[in-house]
Amino acid sequence: MLIMNSTESGSKKLERLLAQIAAHRDQAAFTELYSGTKGKLFSTVLLIVRRRDLAEEVIQDVYVRIWLNANSYRPSSGSPMTWMITIARNLAIDMVRRLARDICSDDSILLALPSDCPTPVEAIEAVEDHRTAMEQQRKVFSALKVLDPARSDLVIAAYIHGESREQLSKRTGVPVNTVKTRIRRTLLEVEVILRNTENQNVVVFSEACQVGSHRRLAMPSTAP
Repeated sequence: MLIMNSTESGSKKLERLLAQIAAHRDQAAFTELYSGTKGKLFSTVLLIVRRRDLAEEVIQDVYVRIWLNANSYRPSSGSPMTWMITIARNLAIDMVRRLARDICSDDSILLALPSDCPTPVEAIEAVEDHRTAMEQQRKVFSALKVLDPARSDLVIAAYIHGESREQLSKRTGVPVNTVKTRIRRTLLEVEVILRNTENQNVVVFSEACQVGSHRRLAMPSTAP
């Protein structure tokens, strides 16, 4: 069995656990992976299905899928957490779509549903929320790419891989307070970049509308 050293990052730890599960069907590794990732995966699923009972059901399927398909994970495709979040999101969206189909096919089901059950419209909105979140995540990553890689890596390690400030301090050899300051400044810079990007998009859209308006005004009449 592989041994984790004191400087092992959160992502490397998950890679190790997945490797142990894939190679040896290691129950202890699976238990450790479950306890270290369930909170984030459950939050991801709950955001989509909007009900704790459905989220619990989906989470069970998520970890069955992880257990059975651990050998399909490839580091080249992204971090282990990203891989698992993708599984969780896909299963949660499948659950929402299946529930929406059931509701649409049988109105009598509505009488038996708890009050917090998503309606078909809410189910669609949940999927749209997911798409919006993914688009926002893409914009954040694009903003991070233009910043200092050392500080961008800190933000990704903290908010994507779940490393604590103390873990980052030990791994980088930088004091904890400095790590916190760098992360805070990087997030502020990302916010500025995103705000400027949105403002530029508004300006471009406005200019495009003005050009379109001028072209319509300048078009000769085709009336006899």
